[in-house]
Amino acid sequence: MLYDEDQLAFEVELKRYAHLEVLLGVLERDKKQMGHLKMGEIYQYQLEQIMDQCLRDMAEIRDYFRQSQGEIIQTVQLAGERLVEYKYKGYRYQVKYLNEFMRVECGEMLKGYMKLKRDGTM
Repeated sequence: MLYDEDQLAFEVELKRYAHLEVLLGVLERDKKQMGHLKMGEIYQYQLEQIMDQCLRDMAEIRDYFRQSQGEIIQTVQLAGERLVEYKYKGYRYQVKYLNEFMRVECGEMLKGYMKLKRDGTM
């Protein structure tokens, strides 16, 4: 089956959403580890700002999913990969993201969020 442009756009947003889920979880865990640092409160504040932006971006993607003809059915973390099952235009699909690639891509996303200006714009 050939993908149409709408489905390709959906899969791009699906990938972004899956990566944001992982990034958000990592930031939550990292934030808990910063309490013992001398400047821990400041680092925690910065992580909170990034996490808030991640949540806003995820909300936008969920709105996009509602408007499109697709939805996430489930996300499962397996050994070495993350499996996302989704439905698009009535058909079920699966996509796998390798953990090593996700780690690199989440790192790039985090770098992008760290470049945010103080007013919250990119």
